[in-house]
Amino acid sequence: MGVLVELQDVGQVYGEVVALDNTTTRFEPGSFTTIVGPSGCGKSTLLDIVAGLNRINDGRVLVDGQLLSAPRRETGIIFQEAALLPWRTVLENAAFALEARKVPEAERQAVAADVLRRVGLSEFGGHYPHQLSGGMRQRTAIARVLSTAPDLVLADEPFGALDEQTRVVLGFELLKMVRHVKATVIFVTHSIQEAVLLSDRILVMSARPGRIILDAPVDLPAERDPSVLGLKEAARLTEQVWGLLRTEAEDALARQGAAL
Repeated sequence: MGVLVELQDVGQVYGEVVALDNTTTRFEPGSFTTIVGPSGCGKSTLLDIVAGLNRINDGRVLVDGQLLSAPRRETGIIFQEAALLPWRTVLENAAFALEARKVPEAERQAVAADVLRRVGLSEFGGHYPHQLSGGMRQRTAIARVLSTAPDLVLADEPFGALDEQTRVVLGFELLKMVRHVKATVIFVTHSIQEAVLLSDRILVMSARPGRIILDAPVDLPAERDPSVLGLKEAARLTEQVWGLLRTEAEDALARQGAAL
């Protein structure tokens, strides 16, 4: 079951750069929230904070009411790069997180085989990463994360390096799998289309210093496929998000030009 994540007046500063400014929000258990915003607005910083990887300057983060002060075993992180171990097979990579937790070999292989089946890689368990396409490597990385049955999944542009068709397919596969384990998901992307297709809520962040300037529910059918982009609500939401992002990007460029 997913967890409740709460950010209360969170601020993060690096030297003289304010990455996050007074950010307060919450992520409900089992929800799928997508964060979009201009480059450098603090999206990845926010994920790192929720992952327990960054010590914040101001505010606090709570997970199910408990103060977060370090990384959690129950949190799974999906990065843009698959970061697989090249000398290990697909099955061994999928089982690696369980191996690190000292799970007995027979049990971890059974779990890894099951998650590989769910990501459509059952036939490739004996292959090595160099024998896979980029999309298949990312599926393996997702399988590795889901093998631990996380209650919180953080995804930082996980499909950004893939072609549009592959990222749509993998996006729907990820959505199906996290719903299966009922995890809370915080997903960062630069693609408005991807945000609308996958999430039930979209947060838009401002240009630096990063602040949440839109918190919008995605009022679309629970069962998603690309056809939902043709619905009026999807078009309205896409236009709203794009309008904010364009304004923020233009303002950021204007400030940079004025500083030169």
